[in-house]
Amino acid sequence: MQVALTLAGRCIDHGKVWISIVNLKEIIESNRADTYTFGRFVRERRELLGKSVRGFAKELGITPVYLSDIEKGNRYAPRAKLEEMFRLLEVEDEQREAFMDAASLTRGEFEDINPYLGSEHYARLALRKAEKKNLSAEKWEEILRIMD
Repeated sequence: MQVALTLAGRCIDHGKVWISIVNLKEIIESNRADTYTFGRFVRERRELLGKSVRGFAKELGITPVYLSDIEKGNRYAPRAKLEEMFRLLEVEDEQREAFMDAASLTRGEFEDINPYLGSEHYARLALRKAEKKNLSAEKWEEILRIMD
């Protein structure tokens, strides 16, 4: 499923332009994200900020071809550049986790939780059981409320 990220609104506050696009966090949480979501988000965010492929690639210290491939979903964003991309794209702090999750989706692995899963047998067991039972989003929300 392809999800188009589009301009949701634009407002001016104290002379600074605040640009907001479709909530990446909402896309991740609704399971509508796919391996192309991150690249589309980067491209649209870059364009909304008025940055060219060449200019943004130069800011990141990568080639324009590499950046173009990331935006098309043909290559992974370098892990070492994710924090810099987050900052340069002026992504809101509340979208940080979704930004990193979208980047991880392109790789098919979640670097921030892999070490934990590797060391915690019961966490792996719980996830396997959840997969086998095909737990719904509502059940996961219930589990998260219990954990809070």
